[in-house]
Amino acid sequence: MNVIKPVVHPMEAPALTDGPLNGPNMRMKDVQHMPGTHNGLTFRLVQFVFGLIFVHVMTSTNDFRS
Repeated sequence: MNVIKPVVHPMEAPALTDGPLNGPNMRMKDVQHMPGTHNGLTFRLVQFVFGLIFVHVMTSTNDFRS
């Protein structure tokens, strides 16, 4: 039986030390709605409230149980 086998061509991975972004002590900047920030907490609370509203709207319809 003749089976065609895929051929994988190896590629060199770029060096991790090229460029200023890959320094050993680089940290991510503060991002909007990042966990642990006041904006993040506010965003999650608003998300929770909207979730409660949508669940209430879905369950208040006549055909929800069917």
